[in-house]
Amino acid sequence: MTNEESIEYEPLYPGGQEPEIKNPFDPRQVDIVALTMTVSNIVDRLKYDDIDLNPDFQRNHGLWSDEQQSRLIESLIIRIPLPSFYFDTDKDDKYIVVDGLQRLWSLYRYIVLPQGDKDKLRLTGLEYLTEYEGMSFEELPPQIRRRINEQQIIAFVIREGTPEKVRVSIFTRINTGGIHLEPAEIRNSVYRGKPANVLKFLADSKEFQKATRHKISPDRMEDREFVNRFISFYSLGYQEYSGKLDDFLSEGLEYLKTCTDEEIHDIENAFIQAMSLSWNLFGEKSFRRIQKDGSFGAINKPLYEVVSVVLARLTSEECIRLTENREAFWQAHCVLLKNQEFLSTITSATAQNKNVETRYRMFSDLVHRFSHD
Repeated sequence: MTNEESIEYEPLYPGGQEPEIKNPFDPRQVDIVALTMTVSNIVDRLKYDDIDLNPDFQRNHGLWSDEQQSRLIESLIIRIPLPSFYFDTDKDDKYIVVDGLQRLWSLYRYIVLPQGDKDKLRLTGLEYLTEYEGMSFEELPPQIRRRINEQQIIAFVIREGTPEKVRVSIFTRINTGGIHLEPAEIRNSVYRGKPANVLKFLADSKEFQKATRHKISPDRMEDREFVNRFISFYSLGYQEYSGKLDDFLSEGLEYLKTCTDEEIHDIENAFIQAMSLSWNLFGEKSFRRIQKDGSFGAINKPLYEVVSVVLARLTSEECIRLTENREAFWQAHCVLLKNQEFLSTITSATAQNKNVETRYRMFSDLVHRFSHD
């Protein structure tokens, strides 16, 4: 089963249009510097591991064929300018690739990797310079190697200190490469360190994997998007939701940055409780809505969100009470899933404030009925 079949499509806003941005960031916070560099400058950084070629958000670095990579090298030899590169920076002045990963990987394979390495690139499928077919970098004539190294490139570098919200916007706007980055991949790159580590830890947890039946693929960080969604609504509360889901997910990661280790531990425990309790209550039907034929469909994101957040807020006594009333609660839950008002909140314009508020109110009321005397 593909990931698309495992997770139900979610129409976030009416007509697919996101709400108007009401609070844009201050453009003076955009701190990007344009640098004129040479290929040899880039190669030096690659040699000394000063460019991260394998950040979590760009794990598919080798998508270009040997022929495509060879054509890039051929372009350098015949002095065709390369497109600009975009990098983010960390506190150690290390470059993180935002745009240009395939080009960098080609340079790494051709110039940096030593002779004899099984991944070393040899030129193939050249269009003009067929006399260099099959050659490694070291086998090229010295003047050609020098020409490659001296070729100028433009690199735009997002400087350390640029606010994360601004970085997210920059990443999104300049994401023009061969692999279109998903929002979860962009956030994971921008919110490196503690927030990204928490998302990974919980996405890899056996409780989350069990509750979602191992159906959420980690390939494009969809699993971390699910965790991120829980953390934002659990930690900030749906009452603070502004109507723009992407911004709210980023706000949740901003919040994680400020948390103490004890607060992080509490969030992790709440998430584990929600996943375990959901499995105990719903089993394989966790986070799935009822189809017209009576069967249960793919995982529904807003249903996952509201169920996990509400269950995470229960006390130990309320969890016990709800489990004791499991059969009656299950029957009432199925009735709620067929309720047209509730159903519309998890199937249409799911990110609108009204629908968010309604699904939390209705599911919270249901849980309260069976978790209290």
